[in-house]
Amino acid sequence: MNTLMASSKLLRLGTLLTLCFMALASQPSFAGETANGAGFDRTFNDKETKSEQWRRSTENRIQDLLDKDAIKDVIYHMMRSLDRMDRGLMRSTYWPEAIEEHQDPEFPVFFSDAKTNPAPATYNSFACKAMQGFATLRATQHRVSNILIDLKDQNSANVESYVWAFHLVGEGDEAKEVTLYGRMMFNFEKRGDEWRILRRLTVFDWFTKVPATGKFADGYMDKFKGTRDTNQDGRSGEFHDGSDTRRNDPSYQFLNLPSDADPMPGKGACKFPITK
Repeated sequence: MNTLMASSKLLRLGTLLTLCFMALASQPSFAGETANGAGFDRTFNDKETKSEQWRRSTENRIQDLLDKDAIKDVIYHMMRSLDRMDRGLMRSTYWPEAIEEHQDPEFPVFFSDAKTNPAPATYNSFACKAMQGFATLRATQHRVSNILIDLKDQNSANVESYVWAFHLVGEGDEAKEVTLYGRMMFNFEKRGDEWRILRRLTVFDWFTKVPATGKFADGYMDKFKGTRDTNQDGRSGEFHDGSDTRRNDPSYQFLNLPSDADPMPGKGACKFPITK
């Protein structure tokens, strides 16, 4: 009896597997695929014209993921460049003809648009201008989320990302915590294997400004405090293109980050205001 039951189960399993293979064999191939396998030519001509679901080759889908991941890295690099005041890193996120459109509700020094700051001013000078503003702040932290990426074709993409921007302003009892809540819209372009920003438009939905209440405990070691580059914190006022070894935050011991040298080098080319 047990032998008959086991044989019956094996027969049913065999029948089920046969039906599964038949069903798979009857499925149409992904658009862009042939009997010899999926092609690697990513021309974005594989959208189906009918109302059926858009089906694309596995290789194209994988390339989409790689491109989206590379775009996210550029956005992360930009946010990090602000918090570490790393001008070279910030510049490495833009193409030379990029346009920055930015209006900060609390810090108008950051105002910039295509009319007042035409290309290549963003690449040449916006990073310096941004650091001049950040030099007046004690600390910042930028976080991004809800990153939506629309790949228009294999070399261009449109992106929206939420941004949460914290700023510590002032000293002592006058210190304030200013937090901006906004969104960044990007046009990205890929040249060769590299994605960079061609245009960024930042809009803010709200912001808060409250007294600063935090304080490092006595004896808290400087080793565990985050720092910004000492050549770019407004105290030294020295020229620095962000690409030498004077990046002093502990993270530079762990990360190897890109940096574009200043296109207009020279002492005093990007001198910051001295903070008190």
